[in-house]
Amino acid sequence: MHRTIRRRYVLFHLHRVGPPIDARRLSTAIWKSFLSLFGETSVADSRLFINDYDEESGLGILQCNAESVDNVLASAALLSSIDGTQVSFEPEQTSGTLKGLKR
Repeated sequence: MHRTIRRRYVLFHLHRVGPPIDARRLSTAIWKSFLSLFGETSVADSRLFINDYDEESGLGILQCNAESVDNVLASAALLSSIDGTQVSFEPEQTSGTLKGLKR
């Protein structure tokens, strides 16, 4: 039997003091934090992906599976700096669909 993976989308705001953080550096930082907290298996199962991100405003959308959304948020919330730039991750809304976030 094929099991459908339920996704969750998290609208977030990345506050920063310093130069903009690009999506690749942000993604790497969240992955490393997740890996150190929950291990390789959890990271692989999370299907974590930055769906959309604007470097200037700091607004973005993370995608992950429904079972790991709390772990992803905990990992992202623990970020304090990325490559010397002070950051703070603020989740604003979680939804099961992209359409639900854009309302």
